[in-house]
Amino acid sequence: MKARRSVIVVALLLALAALVVGVAACGSSSSSSSSSSPASTTPVKGGTFTVTFQGEPTGLDPAIAWEVESNCIERLTYQQLLTYASTTGEPGTKLVGDLAAEVPSAANGGITQGGKVYTFHIKPGIKFAPPVSRDVTAQDFKYSIERMLKSPLAPATYFYTGITGAQAFIDGKAKDVAGIKVIDPSTLQVTLDKPDVSFLYTFTLTFTSAIPKEWVAKWGKRVDRHPLGTGPYIIQKWTAGQEIVAVKNPNWTGPNQYVDEFHFEFSSNPGTALLKLERGQVDLLGDSIPPADYIRTKADPTWGKYVVSAPQINSYYVYLNHLEKPFDSQQVRQAINYAINTQKIQKLLAGQAVAANQVYPDGMPGFEAGKTFYSYDPAKAKQMLAAAGFPDGFSTTFYTHNVDPFPKIAQSIQNDLAAVGIKASIKQYDRATYWNMVGLKASHFGIGLTDWIMDYPDPSDWIGPLYTNPSEGSANLAWYDNPQVNQLYEASKSELDPVKRIDMYKQMQDIIMNDAPLVPLYQTVQTTMKGKDTGGFYIQPVWIFVFQEYWKTNGQ
Repeated sequence: MKARRSVIVVALLLALAALVVGVAACGSSSSSSSSSSPASTTPVKGGTFTVTFQGEPTGLDPAIAWEVESNCIERLTYQQLLTYASTTGEPGTKLVGDLAAEVPSAANGGITQGGKVYTFHIKPGIKFAPPVSRDVTAQDFKYSIERMLKSPLAPATYFYTGITGAQAFIDGKAKDVAGIKVIDPSTLQVTLDKPDVSFLYTFTLTFTSAIPKEWVAKWGKRVDRHPLGTGPYIIQKWTAGQEIVAVKNPNWTGPNQYVDEFHFEFSSNPGTALLKLERGQVDLLGDSIPPADYIRTKADPTWGKYVVSAPQINSYYVYLNHLEKPFDSQQVRQAINYAINTQKIQKLLAGQAVAANQVYPDGMPGFEAGKTFYSYDPAKAKQMLAAAGFPDGFSTTFYTHNVDPFPKIAQSIQNDLAAVGIKASIKQYDRATYWNMVGLKASHFGIGLTDWIMDYPDPSDWIGPLYTNPSEGSANLAWYDNPQVNQLYEASKSELDPVKRIDMYKQMQDIIMNDAPLVPLYQTVQTTMKGKDTGGFYIQPVWIFVFQEYWKTNGQ
């Protein structure tokens, strides 16, 4: 197999006065020509579109759910103020309005007071889906964001604590967020304590989706199984562990409402899903093609042209929880970095992964080409374990979920750890259960597998969620908290000099890798497969899947 180039991203580090879009540049993909543009053929209406995932979403409450399955399906139902352009590569990282009429900028008067005040104008005539069926207003956004900030398991409140009064509201010291103001029914104004060059990106995240207050009152905590927003489709049915069915929202007035129904199946493993796609029973694989089938399928004269690949800005890594012994020892954490053979793991994935040797993936500003912090050196790992007080190693439990390729990666790591004296038994959960448990103190997960997929093309999306603000349910699975990193991270938010800002992120990376709360494993090449009757399919550089933009070429 020919080695693939990773995505190359140009930093989005514009002065706030000109902040309008995210800028990134992607290397060429080896995808088939039919996937090179989302508008390569004329859309066809009608039919049922079937997608397979090996695991089901943890839930569809936009305040909480964050993993890929939840995000992709949520975006059928919910909308935010901003989103990304519907295309591949560099143009696909451009910010555009979703429910906002335009992206705020200094030029259009949407960004004022030196980058501290943002004004959003909501598009007229947008209604929530039935049975709510009323216009969405600025008050709905204020309610939805405040609801998210108060949700006990909301994993990303730190994205929004720069809003004036947000922390006071979270702490119960204020009845609302002072910096979120409803100017009129169609105008929302957000004020920050200080400028933040990455702030606009946070309004693309599903955490800021508009959800009606009366619907939440009706369903309470069960709203995660009964989502309702303004998007083109409605979740009609959810059969736990088996299927979600989405049907057209009759109140939708926008484009991209092509198929009549979406069926998301969760009962097939990737190998079975591939067979069902080849039989015409499935239109798209939500999981990657199994590594064991990838080379064969790609080379197949019939099916190879339906394989779609695109480099992704993501990281797959081992977390090392500082709250759990012996992973509270820096020497132990560093030893584990030397003990794991990451090249072996990359080979297991048969061309669907590239090396990752640092915090940032290739393609993220702050990534340093050629820089490696640790290398595979089991002898050094043993020396460091002995220095840490474990000359004979120790016993532990290694945590993972049951979706390919995590189980085989866990086994590879288990063998590497055994070679340096660490006896790791593997504890495996179904994917939804694992993601619900992994960020909780009470779970006591000391070491295990996780991944992180870009939310937006800025290094703050790597540092903020993963290496600051450890809290219940957050993505900081290592419970990592270093004052130097925290100070640099906060200072970077208002640094308008792009070179200085990236230097700060490089410093953060050096500190983090020395502390070793993670073992970087690999970065993926997103590889999936579409059916013969699938139209409009492409891999969006931020969202990955944009289901509402796909169609059935036969209308069935």
